[in-house]
Amino acid sequence: MIVEHAVRLAVDLPGDLLLRLADAIAGCDVVAWAQTRRRLLELIPAAHFRAQVAAFLDAWRAHEPELQPAEVAMALRAAAATARHYRRVQSVDLIWTGPGVLDVPLRRTDQALLDVIQAAAHDVLIVSFAVYKIPAVTHALIRAYERGVRLRICVEAPEPSGQRITYDTIQALGRAVQQRATIYIWPRDQRAQSPQGKTGSLHAKCAVADTSLLFLSSANLTEYAMQLNMEMGVLIRGGPLPGQVATHFTRLIESGVLREVAVG
Repeated sequence: MIVEHAVRLAVDLPGDLLLRLADAIAGCDVVAWAQTRRRLLELIPAAHFRAQVAAFLDAWRAHEPELQPAEVAMALRAAAATARHYRRVQSVDLIWTGPGVLDVPLRRTDQALLDVIQAAAHDVLIVSFAVYKIPAVTHALIRAYERGVRLRICVEAPEPSGQRITYDTIQALGRAVQQRATIYIWPRDQRAQSPQGKTGSLHAKCAVADTSLLFLSSANLTEYAMQLNMEMGVLIRGGPLPGQVATHFTRLIESGVLREVAVG
């Protein structure tokens, strides 16, 4: 029983967080269980992860109370090692917004993006051409910041794009995100130009969490893209691609191709 619960927990929780939990359980006092349970849950910063850990702890004490903390900790460490192995093996899911068909169940674009933000323990990178009316994403980003996640957002902006968009994407992110994230644009002086003086656009759309989870999509960060348009993408777990994308954009930032915007 406890092994099954440990495996489910290892699938969802970041590995380092799971190991910290195992270390804390190994030395915990089950006699004063109410206080111990509260202290263990205080180690888990994200509410949705905290609820899963609470269910694990309650299952342990309800169904296998004879198990000692060291044994439970060992089960968690074994599950973490197994999950770490399988995370190295890349998995890919198709993501879709638009009319559905019965025999091809696909996850939605907004769900995939929220998964990336919620899964992050250390770093979230988001790249998008347009940004508009995304309250659920805004709330997820704020919660990520509150649990210590670094937020980096690269967006297109009207001036360097030659006014290809008609509103200020940085302002559209909202004050709460502006105050918590580091925001980058692709400045005009870093863009190639056609003989007619036309410049390219920052048209990439992706999101990366901790170099381990990557969402590539046709969808912008807009209400229409999340709910109304036909949009398709892939959610990639594990393997080298998430890290490669994160590193690529980090190098663009370090070299000045992408430039930080000072938000007043």
